[in-house]
Amino acid sequence: MRNCPNCGSEKQVIKIRENEFIIVQCSVCGLVFIQNPPDEREIYENYYDISFKPEDYCLKSRFSHLSEIFEINRQRLELIKNLKLSGGILDIGCGSGFFLKTASDVGLKGHGIDVSKKALALARDGFGLNVSDRTTGDLLKENERYNIITLWHVLEHFLNPVEELKKIHGLLTEKGCCLIEVPNFNSVKFRFSNNKWKGGNHPLYHRSFFTSSTLSQTLKLSGFSRIKRLNVSYILDSKSIFYNTAKKLFNLAGMDTFLNFIAYK
Repeated sequence: MRNCPNCGSEKQVIKIRENEFIIVQCSVCGLVFIQNPPDEREIYENYYDISFKPEDYCLKSRFSHLSEIFEINRQRLELIKNLKLSGGILDIGCGSGFFLKTASDVGLKGHGIDVSKKALALARDGFGLNVSDRTTGDLLKENERYNIITLWHVLEHFLNPVEELKKIHGLLTEKGCCLIEVPNFNSVKFRFSNNKWKGGNHPLYHRSFFTSSTLSQTLKLSGFSRIKRLNVSYILDSKSIFYNTAKKLFNLAGMDTFLNFIAYK
C-alpha cells in the first residue's frame, strides 16, 4: 500500500486498472495517483524524442509535432508577457530544451534541469542552452533563486508532488511565481476516450493525475499563497476553427486537455 502523497491517508479506492498499473483515488482528499509505480531508473532515458536536427524545431517544421510544440511555446511566452512576469527562468524537466530555446530567441535568459542525459546533450550541444542534470535539492544547496519557475507537464511525473513543490517554493525569489501545466484527469478528451491514455497521462510515466481542485490543494499544501487557474487554450494552425473553439469552451469549464496554474510564493 502506498499512502496518498498529498494527505498521507491510507483510505483509497481503485479508480482504474490499466494492465499491471493500479490507479487509485484517495477517499479523503480526492487525489488520483498510481498505487504501484514502476522503477524509474531507466525509463526516462528513452522518454524524449531526439531523432531530429535542432533546425527541425521551427514553425514550418517537416515534423508536425515539432511545429505544434513551437506554436505552444510561443504562446507560453506570450502568457508570461501578459502576466507581466520578468527575470530569470528555471525550466524544470526541460527535456531537449524547446521552451528555453524559444525563450532565448526573444531575449529571456533561462536555466533548465532534467534527468535525461540524452535530452540534455541535445539542449546543450544543439541549442547552446544552459542546462544540467542537477536536482531542485542541488539548486537549493547552492542558494540559487529564480523569479519564474516553469513545469510544463512535469509535476505529474513526481512520486511525491508536495515534497517536490516545497523545494520549488524555496527556489523562488520573494515575489517569484511558478507556472504549471499538467494533463487534466477531468478532461472531456479523457472521458470520451473511455479512460484510455491518449494525449498524456500514461501511468508508465505519470504518478499523479490532477484535476483543478486536487492541483490547487497540492499547491496549498506546498506553501504557495496566491494560486490561480489560468484560462489557457493553445490555438494551433494545424487544427480546425471548430477544434480550437471547442477547446476554449472546455477550458472555461475546466475540462480542457490541460490544466494551467500560476502560484506565487
